[in-house]
Amino acid sequence: MKALYITAVVTYSGKTALSLGIALKLQEMGRKVGFMKPISTQPFRLGDKLVDEDAEFVGRTLGLELPTELLSPIILDDAKIDALLSGAPAEDYVTLVKETYAKLSAGRDVLVLEGAASMREGYLIGLNAAGIAHTLDVPTLGVVRFRSTLMLLDDALAMKARVGDHLMGIVINSVPTEQLEAVRGKVSAFLEGKGVPVYGVLPSDPRLMSISVAELINVLDAKKLTPEVGDDGLIETLSVGAMNVEAATQQFRRLQRKAVITGGDRADIQAAALETSTTALVLTGNLQPSSTILKHAESRGVAVLLVPHNTLETIERVEKVFGKTRLAHPEKLARFRESLDANLNWARLFADLGI
Repeated sequence: MKALYITAVVTYSGKTALSLGIALKLQEMGRKVGFMKPISTQPFRLGDKLVDEDAEFVGRTLGLELPTELLSPIILDDAKIDALLSGAPAEDYVTLVKETYAKLSAGRDVLVLEGAASMREGYLIGLNAAGIAHTLDVPTLGVVRFRSTLMLLDDALAMKARVGDHLMGIVINSVPTEQLEAVRGKVSAFLEGKGVPVYGVLPSDPRLMSISVAELINVLDAKKLTPEVGDDGLIETLSVGAMNVEAATQQFRRLQRKAVITGGDRADIQAAALETSTTALVLTGNLQPSSTILKHAESRGVAVLLVPHNTLETIERVEKVFGKTRLAHPEKLARFRESLDANLNWARLFADLGI
């Protein structure tokens, strides 16, 4: 049985997407694949259970008929943290991870493991990313999201320093078009020379960072006022309509497939947004729009969402999820898999894993 642990230096780097993409590729090759996310710091309530949302989605997509709580055995929620702060005896998390790893490995050709939100997490219970790699003695693949050339180099070298010989190499994600040539050329060559193999360089794709109208409704506890408009539209950009209508119109024309957050009483901003590429209007303060706006929105296929929060609170809620590669939308999953096939060196990755 082979295993691969996928981790990242910072949050929203694309770990879940890469874990799922690799697992699906292996299934396509006829391998029996398992999945495990040892630690979750993002609890999600599913019925009466506290689980990891990513683990639930990956397990369901891979067709793993296993309890989600087994796929992610440690959920660090507020209750567990408070218990530790209050001096309660710490659970034997190392043994729990080892035992779960053994269970999920049984009958599998490959077990794909996903790290916590970042390499910073897990120290509280003695199981940070490097600790898991060493405890389970598994080869590790890092995902490094491009933020700047300097940050990319420092993140990759920091990962090498932390994980050591367990680091197989990295995948560089979300590289802007204008930086692709340099990253694929001299930047990758430099990292290879430092002992950090680069298995792929994935270009930035706004569609993959988008969220659906349905996800936005869930995040905002919103009420949809346009029942004829579907919930599967994708939102790639955000705009806040808090300026005068002339300035707003100029901004709206520059942004494609956007959500516009504005007050329910700003009919001028709402009308301007509907004349441009808009997926959703988010109206704050529980202020109902006019019937004219609603009719125009339905005719344009734009979802109108009513939220009880003020504009600032609404922006804060959206920003917590925006920019994360969420692949529950079939179009996004297919698009990401195409990107992997075009930009990831599968042959080298699997050869180094011994597959």
